[in-house]
Amino acid sequence: MSGQQRLQSTPTPSEQTHRCRYRSYTVAEICDALRLNKRTFFRLRAKGELPFLEELQPRLGRLVRYRADLVDRYLAGQWGRSRFFGKAS
Repeated sequence: MSGQQRLQSTPTPSEQTHRCRYRSYTVAEICDALRLNKRTFFRLRAKGELPFLEELQPRLGRLVRYRADLVDRYLAGQWGRSRFFGKAS
């Protein structure tokens, strides 16, 4: 592989940032991870009890997306103690 081809195949830092910036979870994925149903999710979100949620804008149609890195940090316990809201399955 020539040097030019190698440069073109390696993502630039701005491309890497762009990829990470758009990594997201949907409501269904978050509900599965936290073990809660959608109604409870929306109630807790409205009360502000899910501080790790940051909605990505613009929405993709009606699909709401949330930043994955913040959700991952919460599930890993980096927001204090990670909390699952439902019963273990």
